[in-house]
Amino acid sequence: MANCKKLRLKGAALKRLLSVVLVTLLGVSLLVVSLRTNTTPGLTGLDEDLSETIDIQSFSDRLNNLTKLNEFSIRLDKQNQFPPRNKDLYPKLAKDHINIVLYVHNRPQYLRVVVESLSKVVGINETLLIVSHDGYFEEMNKIVEGIKFCQVKQIFAPYSPHVFTDGFPGVSWDDCKEKMCWES
Repeated sequence: MANCKKLRLKGAALKRLLSVVLVTLLGVSLLVVSLRTNTTPGLTGLDEDLSETIDIQSFSDRLNNLTKLNEFSIRLDKQNQFPPRNKDLYPKLAKDHINIVLYVHNRPQYLRVVVESLSKVVGINETLLIVSHDGYFEEMNKIVEGIKFCQVKQIFAPYSPHVFTDGFPGVSWDDCKEKMCWES
């Protein structure tokens, strides 16, 4: 009697397994067929909307109208290519060294506190400090140039609104006409 019950359980389990395998194979075959035909149901009108021609010249003109780097922003961009400072003091960093990234604005009092705190960290000489500026501010630059406790890499945003004060990406006379009044 126990043998008969075990055989029935095995048979039922085999039927369930077989049904799962068949459903899976059916799903995979439907997927393969739909990928081969490359049709998506319900999107019949979409192809007509995508068939509009794109005016490449107009697009190119808009790209050329973007702000060109000015002399100062070119200098900042070149400065971004410089290697980290203090390599003479700390020539080799371990392969698994820690990078510390600071994103700074024009808040020298806060940067001084952070630099002072970092200078007291044990093992700070084994790190690379990356200071990312969102604009060029002389006082902030002097603080970073005064760091001597580790390697320091400075990064400046050459398209910062602080560099382009009279136009894009900064504020210009034709920004948000609906929301602002500009005096002529």
